[in-house]
Amino acid sequence: MPENRKTTRGLVRPLALALFCSTALTGAAGTATATPVERTLAYTCATSLGPEVPVDARVTIGLPDEVFDRPGTVGNADPAFLDADVELSLGAVVPGGPAGAVVRIDGDSTATLGATLTGPSGTRTSSAALTFAPTPVGGPGDVLRAAGGFPAMSFHQSGDHAVHLDDLALSLRVERADGTALGTITATCAHDPGQDDVVGVLRSESVIIERPVRPSRLAVTATTPTSATLTWYATPWWFETWGYDVFLDDAPVAFATGRQATLTGLAPDSLHRVKVVTRDIRGFRSAKSQGLVFTTPPARG
Repeated sequence: MPENRKTTRGLVRPLALALFCSTALTGAAGTATATPVERTLAYTCATSLGPEVPVDARVTIGLPDEVFDRPGTVGNADPAFLDADVELSLGAVVPGGPAGAVVRIDGDSTATLGATLTGPSGTRTSSAALTFAPTPVGGPGDVLRAAGGFPAMSFHQSGDHAVHLDDLALSLRVERADGTALGTITATCAHDPGQDDVVGVLRSESVIIERPVRPSRLAVTATTPTSATLTWYATPWWFETWGYDVFLDDAPVAFATGRQATLTGLAPDSLHRVKVVTRDIRGFRSAKSQGLVFTTPPARG
């Protein structure tokens, strides 16, 4: 590998029974978590500044884990939501400010990550929308982190579906530390040929899991540097709803009796993923909602 390449490498029924091949699966009172799978790929990025630059992207995909004791598995009657997290070195894409001053990647910076899924349900393409964590950038070793997720996917055939990583597209808003805008840098990144681009395998199974309906339409309605107010939509099922468990960055942080919550104690200028679970009066829980990624604003005097 050439030396300049090295320096730019930096581096998701009432009884709540589940039926699987006529076998009952219990445990519906628990909450599913995502099974993380990871791969690092070499990309070449054509930028709006002119030159092509090499970038390594470490991609983590969170596969749904919604069939009991079967990691990375979803019932083929349910939608599958895949989280996506990306870390990449952009020192060569985002130069420093005047006289080498540190600049900042704003939280409004975005990216899209393509993927192709192949398996018994056929071949399909999808694209994850990502949001970047606000980050100071001042040198070639600086790493940017982005998070988001793919739209809902349905798999009507049982079996393994391989997740192939495709191209990246970046839109980076650059500003000075005081918030003065310096413009937007765009980049289109294709992963170098000859690499194994399969990041993981999602299994679809012929299983019906009866449990509360997962919340949907998550939205952030207000933010401060240290808080965020969330709302969501939910529908009842067989038993009365007791409330909702709120998960922040995979950790349970709140229980709400209504369809909104305010999270406090957040760090200014930070990136987070939130999910919500419906809990009924019998203690049964839904699968986690699709993740919502948001950033808090900076604390500027």
